[in-house]
Amino acid sequence: MIEGVKITAKRIIPDDRGKIMHIMKSSDEQFSAFGEVYCSTVYPGVVKGWHMHKKMTLNYVVLKGNIKFVLYDDRPDSPTYREIQEFVMGENQYVMVTVPPFVWNGFKGIGVEEAFVINFTDIPHDAEEIVRMDPHDNDLIKYDWSLKDR
Repeated sequence: MIEGVKITAKRIIPDDRGKIMHIMKSSDEQFSAFGEVYCSTVYPGVVKGWHMHKKMTLNYVVLKGNIKFVLYDDRPDSPTYREIQEFVMGENQYVMVTVPPFVWNGFKGIGVEEAFVINFTDIPHDAEEIVRMDPHDNDLIKYDWSLKDR
C-alpha cells in the first residue's frame, strides 16, 4: 500500500425502505477540515486521471457502480516511491480511500453502468494546486488501464 493512503471500510445500513451509506463524520480519523464535497460520474470504460494535488487531501467513496482506482507515488522521500496501487471500489466494496497530497490518482469506470464517485476534501478546489496528466500518454506513469483477465 502506498504510504499515507488509507482504505477505510464504510458502513451501509439497509432496511426495507432502502439504505444509508455513511461517507464522513467529523469524528472520523480522516476528517481534518471541511473544504468541499462533490460528485463526479464516470461511464464504463472511461478513464479520469491522472491528477495530483499539492495541498488537498482527497476522500473518495463510490455510491453507485464500480471503478478501478489507481494511485502512483511520485514523492522521492516516500518509502513507496514509484509504486503503483490499484483496486476496485464501489457497491460491492464500499470503502473510503484517503489520498494525501502529491500522490497521483485516477480511476476507470468498470462494469455496465455509470459510477457515482463522491469526493470529500479538506480544502476548496483551487486550480493552482492541481496538476493533470494524460492517463495514456505521459512520460511519468506507465500504466495499462485495460481490464485484466485473472
